[in-house]
Amino acid sequence: MIEYYITQSDDERVKTALEIDFLETAPQAERPWLLWAFLKMDDVDDNGFATPDEEKQLTNVIERLTQRLIQDLDAVAVGQKQEDGWLELYFYAPSAKKFQAIVSEVIGSDFVNDIGSTRDAKWEHYLYTLYPDALMLQQIQSRHIIEDLVEEGDDLTKVREVEHYLGFLTESQAKRVAEELYLHDFKEKEISYNSSEEYGNTLIVTQDHAIDNELLEALAFLLITTAEKEHGIYAGWSTGIAS
Repeated sequence: MIEYYITQSDDERVKTALEIDFLETAPQAERPWLLWAFLKMDDVDDNGFATPDEEKQLTNVIERLTQRLIQDLDAVAVGQKQEDGWLELYFYAPSAKKFQAIVSEVIGSDFVNDIGSTRDAKWEHYLYTLYPDALMLQQIQSRHIIEDLVEEGDDLTKVREVEHYLGFLTESQAKRVAEELYLHDFKEKEISYNSSEEYGNTLIVTQDHAIDNELLEALAFLLITTAEKEHGIYAGWSTGIAS
């Protein structure tokens, strides 16, 4: 499944898209080589990301290159980045042989600015550079929930009760976090225990607010950092359709 998230790097916004399911199999011992190709995009928006028309052209190019690399190198496409008018493509393969020749043949040397490869048997670039951190995972989750709400005709600007979920190793950790979150206008709804879960003590807190991306990201940062103080995790949020 391909997911994307957006981060801020200095004064530049970065859009990262990756095949998120590779987390289950990374690293793949049979594909120890990281391959990359950097392309200069022709038509970008104010964020330095591809415009819709440019995206269509790039999709065609990427598909042709990916199929050729699968066929000739047994490679897998793991992700890509867009930043300041550049598109970075990343693959893992059993070998780097013929990679540069294939890229130049499929795309053309005028379109590609940088082609390279390095051994990365532990898939560190995928796991620690491309794969989203806890906050960016929440950005992805929030986008899916918001898309579902919009599809149901929800008015996102309406304030409603939103539940936020946190997991802890012990009940006492959950209680301490609940007390701290009370100072940030969260109300404790319940603490439940599930012995089959690693973080089996689930704290549910609520807050009344509209469904706004920036607000949700700010709350996610607060909840993640607060949970981490007690070795816990933030597991996301849910809400109903505003009445």
